[in-house]
Amino acid sequence: MDILDKLVDLAQLTGSVDVQCLLGGQWSVRHETLQSEGLVHIVTSGSGYLCIDGETSPRPVSTGDIIFFPRGLGHLLSHDGKYGESLQPDIRQNGAFTVKQCGNGQDMSLFCARFRYDTHADLMNGLPETVFLNIAHPSLQYVVSMLQLESEKPLTGTASVVNALSSVLLVLILRAYLEQEKDAQLSGVLKGWQDKRLGHLIQKVIDKPEDEWNVNKMVAAANMSRAQLMRRFKSRVGLSPHAFVNHIRLQKGALLLKKTPDSVLSVALSVGFQSETHFGKAFKRQYHVSPGQYRKEGGQK
Repeated sequence: MDILDKLVDLAQLTGSVDVQCLLGGQWSVRHETLQSEGLVHIVTSGSGYLCIDGETSPRPVSTGDIIFFPRGLGHLLSHDGKYGESLQPDIRQNGAFTVKQCGNGQDMSLFCARFRYDTHADLMNGLPETVFLNIAHPSLQYVVSMLQLESEKPLTGTASVVNALSSVLLVLILRAYLEQEKDAQLSGVLKGWQDKRLGHLIQKVIDKPEDEWNVNKMVAAANMSRAQLMRRFKSRVGLSPHAFVNHIRLQKGALLLKKTPDSVLSVALSVGFQSETHFGKAFKRQYHVSPGQYRKEGGQK
């Protein structure tokens, strides 16, 4: 597994892309800010305007645009780019898809996807508030074409196909955005991973956080001095090297608590902590609940 696979795994992602919106006439649809949830709009036909919370000017959107809100930032889609009363759409089921019809006619249509994830997921927290892409990216074209095919008429197994496509869609969006290199606005672990001096080390730590990552080993892996390593980690990742290792260990621990029946002690030792007590204290500082509470509450913290 490469680093993107690992970060997707640690994020504990679940999602669906089973909503189709058909918008016409004088339409206006508001999406409130979401907690630990990302939202994607894929414009398959027509045009309209996007008003994003905190921005003063509306953005035009049209056929082929993909708008991704990694942290569910509030926004309004409308026919004229003006803030107005959000209309309540008519809702009906079409096979595996929930169809939301707003207004008369069909001036713009789009698929909507939602993704839930662990609050501390570096994959989502390292992205900007809004990511803009276009279906022109070849891999995204295939996924959107499949969604359109599945939505046109009921087919056997559509729900299974749509559920699988949600994961594929998110990974392809992330891949397409990260391929933009200098244009990608990243922070935290993602920014550190894109750094030519730190990328190799960060990938190795994420791959095996349970290893003994002392400063000397990290200095050797990054091929820089101790002082350089400290400065570069702080400026790129926002954490010290030691804090970064613990940060990843705790995310892996959270994943194991949610997906395995292993004891808290077993989880603690398997991610590199020397005792259940040490793991428990560090976990509570980061997740604000004990490992046992986190597991009991389904990891939604």
